[in-house]
Amino acid sequence: MAKTKEIVTEALPTIADKPFFEEDTDFKIVAEDAPVMLWLTNSEGKVVFTNSKWKKFVGATTEGQLSGETWLNALHSDDRDDCLHVFRDAFQSHQPFEMEYRLRRFDSQYRYILDTGEPYINKEGKFSGFIGSSTDITDRKNYENRLHLSQLELTQHNREMALINELNSYLQVCRSLKETHAIVHYYAKRIFTDQSGALYLFNDDHSLVEAVATWGEAQFFSSLAIASDDCWALRQGRLHIVEDPDNAILCHHVLPNINQGYVCSPAIAQGEMIGFLCVTLGDKHDDKRGAWTSVESRTRLISLAADNLAMALVSLKLREALRNRSLHDPMTQLFNRRYLDESLAHELANCHRNTTALGLIMIDIDHFKTYNDTYGHDAGDFVLTEIAEIMRSKLREHDIACRYGGEELVMILLGANKETAAIRAESVRAAIEKHEFTYKGKALAKVTASFGVAACPEDGHSSHALLKAADVALYQAKDTGRNKVVLSQS
Repeated sequence: MAKTKEIVTEALPTIADKPFFEEDTDFKIVAEDAPVMLWLTNSEGKVVFTNSKWKKFVGATTEGQLSGETWLNALHSDDRDDCLHVFRDAFQSHQPFEMEYRLRRFDSQYRYILDTGEPYINKEGKFSGFIGSSTDITDRKNYENRLHLSQLELTQHNREMALINELNSYLQVCRSLKETHAIVHYYAKRIFTDQSGALYLFNDDHSLVEAVATWGEAQFFSSLAIASDDCWALRQGRLHIVEDPDNAILCHHVLPNINQGYVCSPAIAQGEMIGFLCVTLGDKHDDKRGAWTSVESRTRLISLAADNLAMALVSLKLREALRNRSLHDPMTQLFNRRYLDESLAHELANCHRNTTALGLIMIDIDHFKTYNDTYGHDAGDFVLTEIAEIMRSKLREHDIACRYGGEELVMILLGANKETAAIRAESVRAAIEKHEFTYKGKALAKVTASFGVAACPEDGHSSHALLKAADVALYQAKDTGRNKVVLSQS
């Protein structure tokens, strides 16, 4: 291009007061055969020459020179003001210029053009206009745009992977499934920006699939607790993709009048389906990247997130099951002595810090050895499990029931003073006394139990002090006739 401009410039005559290109044969030959579009203006900015390549680009069919109006009309409307500003500055300063813009070709397609202009100074030193070249750089621009989009996609992908890795790192140290819900909610909003969604998990008995974490527009979902056959992804065990809600089979858990597509991805790991992830496709245009993102790329992200969530949650369920097994008595399914020691120490520390009360009930089944000797150990185990069930029926949400050892049981009542604990103990005692124990079709003799009640802070702030006080009260109940509730003497 530089060589072409040099040849053309050398071919220009030095006579400024007449249209030299009409008389200069050398200039015409060079300009017409130039591999780029060439143009010339006079000192007033009027276009006085365009070569054949320029005319061919715009589809001119007439002989003669094209006017500046032709160029202006072919300019993309979004580029017009900037181009005119560059031209005005160049003609005022008589300085070279370069600019890029979109120009409509003869086939009505807009092409990217690189336009350069050099001021022409005649032999007398006067500014006589501009000589310029216009090069179609559309292919180069398209390559640059593709490269830029690839870089943006890589950056976006790396960001998404970093967030998913962060999510996994938190899920791996969660102590329970319930603790994961807030974490999934927090990271889902950051991974699926400007999109709505929900993570649905099966409940304990697999009778329902419940939304444990939601984000975005809640109006997208018809219900947060659904049957397993309400989602096509769960029915089929594979992705269910809805691009156009007006021409697709919708799941029953989304509203029928939704105006955007969505993807449901089953959450499966180690052969276990634990639920599904549902995310809207959102706006197909990514304004931050200035590009259209494909349904395929968004679907891949949703599927990847569902797979990662499934793996993390199945692993957590296994850890939680193992921990629960290690903390529960296998026969009664009450917490065991290990859990009692851990939880009582923790709750007593909270009581001391927050100046709240805690009640403790120690229970011993009356004449339990006699039941074992009379009816057998299996019947004795049956009595223990029945009493454990009675205890569970009397618990509030945060209370704790444990098997202390043998036929001794313990209830920890958070926020209960000694008087309240005594009332709760009497309720359990009466329920045991009233209960009819029938084992293998045979009615057992009446079962009763004795109760010792202690409380924090009256009986101390340590586990040892509280258990000792309740134990003393329990033996007082047994020594004074059994089947009664006795409060510690603090």
